[in-house]
Amino acid sequence: PGVTSKMLVKFGENDIKTVDDLAGCATDDLVGWTERKEGGEPIKHPGILDANETSREDAEAMIMQARVKAGWITEAELAPPAVPAPEEATQPQA
Repeated sequence: PGVTSKMLVKFGENDIKTVDDLAGCATDDLVGWTERKEGGEPIKHPGILDANETSREDAEAMIMQARVKAGWITEAELAPPAVPAPEEATQPQA
């Protein structure tokens, strides 16, 4: 979900040709990152999809869905953990 034709072209140009290839990516691979060196200007490293203005959240979702399709993880592992019910107040014993 969320992968466009333009993205597929960019993936192919960067040797990402299978679901496993996409599953092996990090979010920074897709959207880039900024390196900050002490005393210097920040250096922006472009990602594969940088020109397509893909958000970090969308890139992460694409990677995680690829990992599910590749069988690396399950949908259940993607689900947020269940919030435990608050413990019922216990009454002091007499």
